[in-house]
Amino acid sequence: MADDDARPRHDDDARDRADDRADAHAHDRAHHRGDHPRVPYDRVAVERALRAGGATGRVVVVGRTASTSADLVAALGSEPVAWPDRSVLVADHQAAGRGRRGRTWTTPAHTAVTVSVVLRPGPDVPVDRWGWLPLVAGLAVVGALDEAAGVRSVLKWPNDVLVDAAPGDDALPGWGRRRKVAGLLGDVVPLPGGPAAVVGIGVNVDQVRDELPVPSASSLRLAGARAGVGREAVLTAVLDHLWRLETRWRAVHGDARAAGLDVECAAACATLGARVRVDLPAGREVVGVARSLGPDGSLEVVDGVGALHRVLAGDVHHMRSAD
Repeated sequence: MADDDARPRHDDDARDRADDRADAHAHDRAHHRGDHPRVPYDRVAVERALRAGGATGRVVVVGRTASTSADLVAALGSEPVAWPDRSVLVADHQAAGRGRRGRTWTTPAHTAVTVSVVLRPGPDVPVDRWGWLPLVAGLAVVGALDEAAGVRSVLKWPNDVLVDAAPGDDALPGWGRRRKVAGLLGDVVPLPGGPAAVVGIGVNVDQVRDELPVPSASSLRLAGARAGVGREAVLTAVLDHLWRLETRWRAVHGDARAAGLDVECAAACATLGARVRVDLPAGREVVGVARSLGPDGSLEVVDGVGALHRVLAGDVHHMRSAD
């Protein structure tokens, strides 16, 4: 069965026709601004490139969906055998991407990389070590943005990638002089043959300032990416880095320290060494200095009286020293 026939169900034809009409309007607006037009992926070329680059499972590119991660989670529940290890679902336009705590990640059509992957580390990697996967994926994004776009970036624990704000932009509470250019989301899906992980990655590539949803966001374009860098180059670089890093992690049974990934993630993580406020579930919070990453990928925060808190989940706000 062809991938187009077996992919997660969407009304692709109708939506793609709508996207084509939107593309025409976007092309006109871009022409009047003097910008390059935004075009859809060449699906066949993208699928071929991702398979050649290490996606050993199923590779599907769809025109439009609400959320690639939600689609993969649902597809794994209904057809787990159809989505083996290192399967990839790419959306040309993601209309309602999922973030942490139910937040959405929205982008104009054809301006961002939106992709989710299936990882099946198997029984040799304990599930309690899977908390490293979003950090490993974030490290992959950091490496890919430098390689493909010439943009330096850093991690913000647990699942954001930040770039420097544009000259003249003000510091923002919780963000300082940095802005979010990419986000990550991890899901663990229980399956009869053993769990699978779905890792979603979204990278803002071509948005201009008035297309960003919040002041704390940015794009590679605004961050000074090399001229001519397109979404395909960013997508292939991100997945290339992800496969290489995840292979190292898996080879040592998910032991990030043995793989050297704890050191690399720490070196790329702007949260470490910063004074932070962590909003925890049930309305609790921890304020202190982010000291280190724990063996399970948790954030270790030392509060004002010297007590150590290991944070597995929470919203982290970077604070100024005077806050």
